Amino acid sequence: MNVYYVKLIKKIKKLNNRRLAGLRLYKKAGRVFVRNQSKKLAESAVFLKRFVRQPRQVGSVVPSSPFLTKAMMSKIEWADACCVAELGAGTGVFTRAITSKLKPDGKLFVFEIDPALKSIIETEHPNLAVYGDATELQRIIGRHGVSQLDYVVSSLPFAVLPPRATALILDAVDKCLKPGGKLIAYQYSKHMRNYFEKRFESVTTSFVLCNVPPAFVYECTKKGCAEN
Repeated sequence: MNVYYVKLIKKIKKLNNRRLAGLRLYKKAGRVFVRNQSKKLAESAVFLKRFVRQPRQVGSVVPSSPFLTKAMMSKIEWADACCVAELGAGTGVFTRAITSKLKPDGKLFVFEIDPALKSIIETEHPNLAVYGDATELQRIIGRHGVSQLDYVVSSLPFAVLPPRATALILDAVDKCLKPGGKLIAYQYSKHMRNYFEKRFESVTTSFVLCNVPPAFVYECTKKGCAEN
């Protein structure tokens, strides 16, 4: 066979192999996309169902958006975050972000009181213990040899929780945060600002429009200087 045609056939085969490889990658990416979207839809359905049953406990009809997640995580100095607690973890949107950013030797304590939502987190993070009652924060971390937390990330709907429950949870947060430690929490109004300002040395807020509903992110710093 002519050398020219031999080379041409080899080039055609090489192009076909590349096209086939590209097609396989495309199909694989498509399957991953569909699987991820299905997972998000399933989580949203569970979230909505729990909201209908327990609106005061869940606080929202859908999980937090990527924009709110980014805003919340940006308040944390990850190089200094050794011990973190997450309250009201829901379907684990913030849990995923925290576990991806926390140092390998860092400790994370996750709290979610709703059994269905708790189950979602436990399935995705089989090596992560998920606790129920956030008022037990001090006892839980103490059981693991931790006396102080650097950050507490909260999705709890304080504005609609019973006042005594809110007080007990924030008492626990205050006892557990180190001096200069921070509570990073979001709410759907500024209703809690005065309440937070009475408990923390400084309180700043930022607004996230791209969330359902739009949310205020509170950065609350505990009284006292951070330990060196």
